[in-house]
Amino acid sequence: MKIKAKSDTLFKLKPKLSNELSATEKVFVKNGTEFEIEYYVDVGSNHWQIELLESAVGDSKITSWYIFRPDFELKTPITLKVVSDTLFKLEPKLSSELTDIQKIFVKNGTQFEVASYLPAASNHTRLALANATLGPNRLNSWYAYTPDIKLQGDRQELKVVSDTLFKAEPTLSSELSAADKIFVKNGTVFELSSYGAIEKNHVRVALQGAFLGPGNRNTWYAYAPDIQISGNIPGNRPNDQNSAGSGSSSQPANPVNPTNPVNPANPVNLGKAMRFPGFDGLYYTNNPIIWTTAYGERGHFTWGEATHGGTRIPENQDVVYGMIRVAKALEDIRYRFGGRPMSINSWYRPPAVNAAVGGASQSRHLAGDAADFVISGYHPYDVFDKLDAWWGNKGGLASASVFTHIDTRGYRARWSYGY
Repeated sequence: MKIKAKSDTLFKLKPKLSNELSATEKVFVKNGTEFEIEYYVDVGSNHWQIELLESAVGDSKITSWYIFRPDFELKTPITLKVVSDTLFKLEPKLSSELTDIQKIFVKNGTQFEVASYLPAASNHTRLALANATLGPNRLNSWYAYTPDIKLQGDRQELKVVSDTLFKAEPTLSSELSAADKIFVKNGTVFELSSYGAIEKNHVRVALQGAFLGPGNRNTWYAYAPDIQISGNIPGNRPNDQNSAGSGSSSQPANPVNPTNPVNPANPVNLGKAMRFPGFDGLYYTNNPIIWTTAYGERGHFTWGEATHGGTRIPENQDVVYGMIRVAKALEDIRYRFGGRPMSINSWYRPPAVNAAVGGASQSRHLAGDAADFVISGYHPYDVFDKLDAWWGNKGGLASASVFTHIDTRGYRARWSYGY
C-alpha cells in the first residue's frame, strides 16, 4: 500500500495533537511525499498507526508511526466519478430523512479514489474514500446513491478483527517456532494479493507489499474467525444465466437423498436423469436437493438449478456436498424473506464454464457451494443488507445490481461486483 501526504504534516510516535508531543516524538513530512506502508491500524480520533515498508523519514530509523488521517490519502486503483449532482450521506436513507450534518452535496463530475466499497440498503453504495475527508467532522466513510456514481477498479483488503497470530502452517501456535508465527493486532488492515480456501480453519493469505517476521514472509495462514476479507477480485465480473428455472414452492416432491437416492413410486416429470461421481443411483433435475427443510417444508431448490439443467455434472463428491451446503443456506434465506420466489442465476460452474462466464479463478462456484440468486420484489443491495449480519463469518456474501452471491467458504468475505 502507498500513502501520500496532502499537506505539510507530521509523523508522530503517539496518536496525540502535535503540541502535546516533544520534538523527539514527531518528524516533519512535506506535502506530496509518498510512502510505502505494510499495513495500517485505525486507532480512532482520525489517526492511523502505520508500518513503513522501510525507514524513510529524515534521519530516523523508526518504521512504526502515527499519522493524522485527513492529512494523507491512500493510493488505490479504485476510482469513483460522480455522474449526477448528488448527496453523500451518513446513512443509506432518503436525503429528506437526514439532518444537514448527515449529508453533503457533491457536484457532478467530482472524482475520488476509493479504498473500498460495498452494497448498502435502498440501492446505495457504502464508500471508504481514500483521498478525501468530507464534512465538518472530516469523515471518509459515506453512502452514495448508486445510480449517481460510477466505480472502476478493484482491490482486496484483509482486516484483523481479533488479536491473532499469522502462522507459517495451519496448525496450533504451540506447535510452531517463534520464527514461524507473528502477532498481529486487532484492527490491522493489509492489502491482499490473493487468498485460498479454508484449511484446518485457517486461510492462506498472500499479503501485498507486507513482509512480516524474521523471514520477511508475505504468505501466511490466518485463523479464519480472526479475519475479514473485503473487496472484489480484479476482473471478477461473472455473467451466467441458469436455464433451470426458479427455486419456488412449485417444485415437485420426492427429493433425492444424495447418500441414498430413491425414485418416487409415482414419478411425475422427474426431468433429466444424472449420475454423480462417488454416489449410486440416479438423480433427476426436477427433484429438490433437500428432502425436508429445517422449517418442515419440502425443499425448494433442485438438482437442475445446481447443475444448469443437468449440463454441469459435478466432478467429484466434494462438489455434491458443496451443493447441499449452499442449498441449505438458500432454504434459510427463502424462509427469512417470507417464502418469496427465488431465481438462480448461477450455481455450480466447472472450470471451463467458470472461465467462459468471467468468474474468478478461485471462485466458490467451482466447489459447488456458491449460488447467485434473485429474490422477487427485492433489490440485490437490500438482500445483501438484510443478510450481512445473519451470514456473519459463515462465508462470502456479495451483490451486483442484478443478483446476490452467497457461499459457504467458512470465513467472512464481502464485496460488490461494481456493476
